[in-house]
Amino acid sequence: MAKTNYVDSKAGKKKTAKKAGWVLVLLGIIFIFILLKFASNSGLRFSTGGLPTGDEAFAVAKDFVKATVRSSNVDFPGSGYQIGKKSDSVYVIKSVTELTSENGDKRRTNFKVMMEYHGGKQTDMKNWSLLNISEEQ
Repeated sequence: MAKTNYVDSKAGKKKTAKKAGWVLVLLGIIFIFILLKFASNSGLRFSTGGLPTGDEAFAVAKDFVKATVRSSNVDFPGSGYQIGKKSDSVYVIKSVTELTSENGDKRRTNFKVMMEYHGGKQTDMKNWSLLNISEEQ
């Protein structure tokens, strides 16, 4: 019958436990890396509360106006706009646009856009829905 030395047995177990500890640390680092990669690719922003700023909402409103007007050239003179919130994620934006027709005629128009934010990247049009767009005098 072979006798096992208690000290040798304990040293072997300690070596196995150390390897298992390093494997767990490595798996934890990989998990954190994957989590951070997912968060950065999904457009999550850690610095803001998640709702778009006025400038981000105005940028999307300009895209909606460009998509709905029948002019070849749409310009937004100046950077002035008015913004209001009807609820937590419904924005109303009023601003001025200058439309240039194909024959060169320019027409200045006030517009009002009501849109709803659904979450995601704030400047991406697919994360918004257009509720109403109107021309104002």
